Amino acid sequence: MSKSPPKTTLSALVLSERGQITISSLLLAVIMVWLHFYQQQQGSLLETFDFTQPLVWQEPWRLLTAHILHLDAQHAIYNAIGLLLLTLFFAGNFTLRSWFNALLIIAVVIAALVWLIGYPSRFVGFSAVLHGLLLLGVLLDWRQQNYRWSDWLNPIVLGLLGLKVLLEYSGLVQSKILLSIGDPQAIGILHACGLVGGLLAWHLHCRSLKALATMAESNQDK
Repeated sequence: MSKSPPKTTLSALVLSERGQITISSLLLAVIMVWLHFYQQQQGSLLETFDFTQPLVWQEPWRLLTAHILHLDAQHAIYNAIGLLLLTLFFAGNFTLRSWFNALLIIAVVIAALVWLIGYPSRFVGFSAVLHGLLLLGVLLDWRQQNYRWSDWLNPIVLGLLGLKVLLEYSGLVQSKILLSIGDPQAIGILHACGLVGGLLAWHLHCRSLKALATMAESNQDK
């Protein structure tokens, strides 16, 4: 008598949280690269979806869409690879929801701060978001070590990240990005805004973890 095949449970079909984050990041990376080639055929794409100071609150989608557009293929590919690497290193610190929350918080904070500062008047690119994600991921890893200075790798990465942004702000490091002509500090400003977004995302993420821990303790007491 032949045995019936084992039943496939729903839980077996569901990807792990890390797998869902990885696939989502891969899709976002592919979209960023594809959009560059698509915008070469649609000349008005940048004008419609980049960050532009006078239009950002009249057309609020620019707060998000500016980050996934790029000026050239190299810019898009480098940022797509950067997103996948950060996902590989730090996805274990997130749920799919908290990962997307972090992306949204960092992206919106960058655009809002740039608007408040007043320049650059225009920009595109995902690199500022990557700076925020890197800061967030390193801080969450360091949190697992209770922020011990003996865990030297995380403080060194944070220090090098801050130094890089300072060099960019001073004009010693530049990158291809859509920005105001004659504004050498714009790269540093954008990436510094990314770090601020990363700090806010880290603060909110830690608050969420504390709230979940408190809820779990109260449920155990009942």
